[in-house]
Amino acid sequence: MELLRIVAMIFVLVVHACGASFGAPAKMKIVEAPLSVIVELFTESIVIVCVNLFVLLSGWYGIKAKKNSLLKLLFQVFFFTIVGFSIYKIVITSGIQYSARLSDLPVSALLFNILLVDFWDYWFVKSYLLLFILSPMLNAFVEHVAREQFKTLLINFFIFQTAYGWLFEGVDHIAKGYSTISFIGLYLLARYVKIYRPRIAHFNKYHDLLIYLFCTLMTTGFAVVMLKVGNKDWAQAAFYYCSPLVVIASLYLVLFFSKIKIRSRFINTIAVSAFAVYLFHCQSQLFHYYKMFISQWYNNSNIIVFLSYTILFIIAVFIASVLLDKVRIICWNALSKHIVNKVS
Repeated sequence: MELLRIVAMIFVLVVHACGASFGAPAKMKIVEAPLSVIVELFTESIVIVCVNLFVLLSGWYGIKAKKNSLLKLLFQVFFFTIVGFSIYKIVITSGIQYSARLSDLPVSALLFNILLVDFWDYWFVKSYLLLFILSPMLNAFVEHVAREQFKTLLINFFIFQTAYGWLFEGVDHIAKGYSTISFIGLYLLARYVKIYRPRIAHFNKYHDLLIYLFCTLMTTGFAVVMLKVGNKDWAQAAFYYCSPLVVIASLYLVLFFSKIKIRSRFINTIAVSAFAVYLFHCQSQLFHYYKMFISQWYNNSNIIVFLSYTILFIIAVFIASVLLDKVRIICWNALSKHIVNKVS
């Protein structure tokens, strides 16, 4: 399962690379280069489960909402915000300037903007933070509710989310899956499957993998058909985190990894720092550069060069994030007692 945490963060990097290079699907493009578009859409279908995987993993193990855990999470966010901003300052000083937004603000103002003002800056942190706050109540519900009531709640929740969050987009609070509401559903789904092991979880691990791949193919096919008929909005909706196909694919990839038995200290060491990959490359300013480099390679290079550069870049970003997080862990171990006592 720790290996899956690493895979989920690699998927996040690939999703953002897809967005930077391919952009939103267009009808004209599928007419001119159908094979290229299908490959692009299939790639995105494979990795779009990334965010759901991370939330499902939280539900699988259950969030332990302790004061120390909350402070550790916030310290990690602040650490990478400051590190990312410092790197950005160095970059623009060296003349590689992409955007001047926030470049002259002090760090305190930057933190305010990222954590409180702009939803899309670290949106996952904000949605996950509320899930963290609500987790004691959710855990108490899971512990005391009857199994049938739990199952009924989940069925009704995902019917509502599919209807009003995906099919008709009739409410704002689902936000295409970018919301704590969606996270709560995923969290409870994972808790239910882990605790009760319903029939849907009893397949062979290779059957789980096939279901995941089937859902990705269905997502790709749905997006292709929507583009063919000229419905670009529905083609984009295929990749919403609250899409039923994306939710099912996410669940069965979790089930597949849950049935693989691997013991590796190296994997555990890397997995501890997996969340740092998101925090580092999604830092407000650095994210612009991440997308800019990949977009330039896609537009100005042949496919072999583009793939080579992008894969190496993703590996480099992942390694840099993990190494920086090891520094963060050292800092936290040195400062944690003082920080906890101060807050207390």
